Amino acid sequence: MGGESRRKVMSLLWKLLRTQKVVFRGDVPVQTKAREEIFAAFRRNRHAAEDQIPDMIKEAEEADEFLRTNVIQAEYNPETQNYTQKIRPEHTSEGPIPTGTPLEHK
Repeated sequence: MGGESRRKVMSLLWKLLRTQKVVFRGDVPVQTKAREEIFAAFRRNRHAAEDQIPDMIKEAEEADEFLRTNVIQAEYNPETQNYTQKIRPEHTSEGPIPTGTPLEHK
């Protein structure tokens, strides 16, 4: 792996590790598993051919973006029997917020 590619890959590794700390803050078991998965993915690809690296970098950048903008923590409150969502600024976007399919009550 060339010097510039190596710097970019290492930068993405540390970025993903910081992202998992923010996204899964306070959930140590999930943080541990995420950290293990990140390191495993980078180890699996450590001997990748130079021409494969740009696609792998793009995939890692997309994974980081997905985690930051789509993963929301929820915490159960036994007193209210509801969940509280922990929304971060990255979860907001310009324009209308897409909604899912309404739940059916039976």
